[in-house]
Amino acid sequence: MALEYHSVEVDWWDDIVTGLPKPLVKDGFITVPDKPGLGIDDIVDEVISQHLQPGVTGIWQPTDHWDDEYSWDRTWS
Repeated sequence: MALEYHSVEVDWWDDIVTGLPKPLVKDGFITVPDKPGLGIDDIVDEVISQHLQPGVTGIWQPTDHWDDEYSWDRTWS
């Protein structure tokens, strides 16, 4: 299995979830959790809120505008 890890230089990256060992990636490896699902205990909304892109007003906003958005989902190519 391969894991792409693009946040190696983001110092707060390990703080966005709880229940996993820190650092999340050590010596190029991640410890596979034995908990169900993603293996985390919780997502830390406060940390995510501190690092939103400019113009984003909050986390977990409704995305109803995508309900009618046209998409070209070609499953055959």
